Amino acid sequence: MKLWPTPGEERSGRLPRGFIALAALSSAVLVAPIDRVFAQHSDAHSDGDSARIDAMFGTPDRYGTTPQDNIFATTPGLEQQARRSQFTINGLLPMFYNSNANLAPVTGPAGINSAEFSPILGASWSTPVFDLPLRFTANARAEVDRFTQAWQPAVSFANFDKIALSGRLQYVDPTDDQAFSPYFAYAPRFDFDPFFRERFATRQDLNLGVNKTYNFDASLKRVPFSPNTLSETIWSLGMTMFAQRRFRDPEPSSWAFYAIPSATYVINEQWNVSLGAELMFRTFDPYLGFTENEWFLEPIATLEFVLPSAWFGSDRNATLFGRPAIDLQMAYERNWSNIEAFSFAVWHVGAALKLGWRF
Repeated sequence: MKLWPTPGEERSGRLPRGFIALAALSSAVLVAPIDRVFAQHSDAHSDGDSARIDAMFGTPDRYGTTPQDNIFATTPGLEQQARRSQFTINGLLPMFYNSNANLAPVTGPAGINSAEFSPILGASWSTPVFDLPLRFTANARAEVDRFTQAWQPAVSFANFDKIALSGRLQYVDPTDDQAFSPYFAYAPRFDFDPFFRERFATRQDLNLGVNKTYNFDASLKRVPFSPNTLSETIWSLGMTMFAQRRFRDPEPSSWAFYAIPSATYVINEQWNVSLGAELMFRTFDPYLGFTENEWFLEPIATLEFVLPSAWFGSDRNATLFGRPAIDLQMAYERNWSNIEAFSFAVWHVGAALKLGWRF
């Protein structure tokens, strides 16, 4: 959909449909800056942020301090039954280069480069559901997004804070952590102006999906089925697929369908590498006379270094410090929309300090 009028169209009074829709959209949300309208109408970029966070939390380290709520099927323990109720606290301190902080359309001027600092603190609880082959996981996460180029009006909208909650009920085969593992999740998120001053958006996701993994040893032989194959797995291939209904305030709400392949390789006790991709199609409810459809693709590569216990004096001390790890990550976002202004591309390159405690 063409958004901006040409000089001839301006003189003739015939304006493109996209321009008319944008004008109606901006007039309907006078309480918000137009840059925020652009950023919040399309949720693809925000979903891409969440995927990169999940990629770092889902690396195949041996210490099991990963929340059991992740979009990547190769996340350690994601398809395993919890032996008892477990609490996990996770922290992430990422610093990234962002090639398009203002989400400039691919057909327009180049985007604004910026450094991005997005500290995250999360807590989760996983528990078996009686003696059924079910596991319930509750997760809460707070995130603060800050950009060094936020002094520019085109980037200022990107500075905001989030609180994300989720409840996930998942089927797990108690004898095989490589079996199909369907799940249902309810995940609300609340967006705030910086320092959580005022909430300006709410979205509520209903997700119905399934995970499947294939684990292999160092000789690329399939690891025998068992309740826990983590110690024997060197290579892992996985697939997550789910459908989503998103209710959004401000509108529009939407439907989405995801396919998320992933692969991990454990190099040794200190090093591991993960590859994943989020492929999504989203169709928005009709809003102000038009309907937006999007395709989104984000490949993600993560290299992790787990700090050796010897650096802390003992294995116990390393556990007390949260089993620190350094994650190096590169990702590329590409969003295609039938509204040109919402088609964008972004590179993300950076590193993060990751911490986790399990009780």
